[in-house]
Amino acid sequence: MSKTTLYLAHGFMRQILLGIGVLGLAHAQAQEVMNSAPPRMLVNRLPAEAHIVLAIVTSGIFVAAFLLALTLGLQARRLHRMGGSPSLLDKLPPVLTLERLLFRVLNTGFVFLTVLVISGMFFGEAIWGQALLLNHKVVFTLMAWCVFAVLLAGRCFYGWRGLSAVRATIFGFILLFLAYVGTHFVLDVLLKRS
Repeated sequence: MSKTTLYLAHGFMRQILLGIGVLGLAHAQAQEVMNSAPPRMLVNRLPAEAHIVLAIVTSGIFVAAFLLALTLGLQARRLHRMGGSPSLLDKLPPVLTLERLLFRVLNTGFVFLTVLVISGMFFGEAIWGQALLLNHKVVFTLMAWCVFAVLLAGRCFYGWRGLSAVRATIFGFILLFLAYVGTHFVLDVLLKRS
């Protein structure tokens, strides 16, 4: 077995174990959210809980894509500089392997994000009586979805890669970050919700 295959197999096993842990935490967090939910939401408990778990898993996938993009960016910059002292980056897979892995993660994340957006429409319909409640969470999530859609289409049709893909991935991740963390910041800090 080659070093790259062993590295990917080891990473895959770690991701499976991490995924099991994340699903456990996601379920616990979903239970906490559901316990504080309005009575109207309790009727649709299972779909709401599934939506919350899906959102947490999707976020985890995009965190992995963000970290891969950062690593790929560092590797690419190091490759352009050529030389220098040995570093931790020497132990990582080659740039092309990282890039392939990044796009696999992005493809998976995009599918999950698409399902999340669609389930959010049904979830919103059941809870608020409106499929698309246009708040900043929905707007930032749809903007991130568009960024990832353009990136993946550009990769498929025009062969986009390298630092352009890294920048687009980081930008899309920031939009998703603003959608979820920004929501809590706006509600808790700016609007002083208790």
